[in-house]
Amino acid sequence: MPTDPKALLAKYQPKAAKPISLDQQLCALRFSPDGKTLAAGSFEGSVRLWDASANPIAESPALKGHNGWVQRVAFHPDGKRLISADSWGQVMCWPFTEKDAKPVWSVPNAHDSWVYSLAISKDGKVLATGGRDKTIRITNPIDGKKLNVFNVGEHVLTLAFHPDGKSLVSGDLKGQIKQWDLATGKVVREMDAKEMFLRDRIQDVGGVRCFEFSPDGKSLFAGGSLPKSGGFVQGISLILSFDWATGKGTQLYKGATENEGYVYDMAWHSGGFLIGITSGQPGQGKLFFQQPGDAVPFYTQAIPNPHSLAMHPEGKRIVLAATNANSSGNGRALGKNKEYPGNFSPLHVFDLPA
Repeated sequence: MPTDPKALLAKYQPKAAKPISLDQQLCALRFSPDGKTLAAGSFEGSVRLWDASANPIAESPALKGHNGWVQRVAFHPDGKRLISADSWGQVMCWPFTEKDAKPVWSVPNAHDSWVYSLAISKDGKVLATGGRDKTIRITNPIDGKKLNVFNVGEHVLTLAFHPDGKSLVSGDLKGQIKQWDLATGKVVREMDAKEMFLRDRIQDVGGVRCFEFSPDGKSLFAGGSLPKSGGFVQGISLILSFDWATGKGTQLYKGATENEGYVYDMAWHSGGFLIGITSGQPGQGKLFFQQPGDAVPFYTQAIPNPHSLAMHPEGKRIVLAATNANSSGNGRALGKNKEYPGNFSPLHVFDLPA
């Protein structure tokens, strides 16, 4: 396996397809385990679906039933069900492969308001959701029944299961990473990412925004920012790498400017590197490939405000949900129909060499 940055770039240089324009903003994006379906949560309260085996990808009928923004989606490992969660605290389970699919189960008030995070254990036996109500809800993904509730004490922005299935980690607004024992519901230990939080006179900002484990479970990567202002999305994008055995964290990636904002999503590629996205000031953002141990990414591509990333399970394609360029809104004129032009999410598709 090549480790030299130039060799990595030569081997994994992505090829961009024409962006796919949509009619609305998307919140989350994920591939099914077999790579044949792409799903995204939307502002209109639906789960949008695409046939990812088509080239270009072709949209399928959406799953409709949520009342709020669908903040998070995740596929069950069995490849037959999809879990979605929204800004009103509702969590739903869909048999997404069925025609005119209806929810298998729905919990309208799983959380008090926004569900920020969602994760399913590798064996498919445990669903964890976290939100603005400062709790983690542990659920049976088969029937939606509550198994436990963990009190975190702060907004739960991201969740991930360790590959061994025994531990759950949470990342919160204050930059605290907590490892939870699923059997007891107790915190086993805490890891410090407090540099990702800023207490500002305007508003508190920052937090751990995304997680990714290395396949062997020896490293936990935490994405966020070094926030510089509570008034605007200003900050230097940041990824910290934590040694799972010791809990010690080191800097893996640091952005170049204060306009990059947050690392919002990451995925581990089998080639031995992280694929990440940043989003900050309007029009600012990028896709990057970062090999652990290197000072800088071996590949970067500027993209206006990407906020979710899905990688095909075989690593041969990545899709980004972004925000349309020039989307700040301030001072924008009304459209032809005298309506305010809302933002929308183009999908950026990149194919990687097999």
